[in-house]
Amino acid sequence: MQNLRQFKAKHSFTSLMLVAIAVRILAIIFVPGFGSNHDIQQPSLIQAFLEWVKLKVGMGDSQGMMFLSRAFYATISLFTVSMVYRICDLLANDKVKAWSIALIPTVCVIMPSFGIIDNVSFFLGLPLLLYGSNVVLRQQVLRGANLNEKVHRTSYIIAGIMLGLSVCIWYQCSFLVLAILLMLCAKRDFKGALMTLIGVVATLLLIWFILFLLNVNPWSYVL
Repeated sequence: MQNLRQFKAKHSFTSLMLVAIAVRILAIIFVPGFGSNHDIQQPSLIQAFLEWVKLKVGMGDSQGMMFLSRAFYATISLFTVSMVYRICDLLANDKVKAWSIALIPTVCVIMPSFGIIDNVSFFLGLPLLLYGSNVVLRQQVLRGANLNEKVHRTSYIIAGIMLGLSVCIWYQCSFLVLAILLMLCAKRDFKGALMTLIGVVATLLLIWFILFLLNVNPWSYVL
């Protein structure tokens, strides 16, 4: 136990991810109900991807498809755990507190319909939303330390792209994106807000243009 405590103190992020991976392996193997109904039967791009993988690996039974689906979602959720830890570390500047708070998504955000998130779109959009938020927050920390703002200005565009993709996947993220832009304006970081907005708008226009080329009406999704 002493060695485990020392490892956790010295390698906080690594120990958190190891816990997250262990929990997900247990869920994938021993919780067969999740991933077998709503996640598999809902027509989506993710479903088409999983079907393609199933054919490539020669997986024809529903049980194997169920394991594949749960493994896919569990892997995506690891990114959510990582972003929660990094955001909490930036806010609290305390790895112990960040580790403790990040335990929540470690055990509750494993896959859709498992824990606190039951919406597949929100589940897939959440990592992108958190990534964009993490980039913005990190730039604010650097700005508060009086570092050269111009060096990091392109990071706001990257954050905007991630936030724009999150809106494309789960449109209700737009309310959170608006809150981030208002926060930047309240901090008088108008250039950062503008760069973030450019990234968001450019991403939305590009995705909508691609959808129209594919004869898909984005408004039907929003409605």
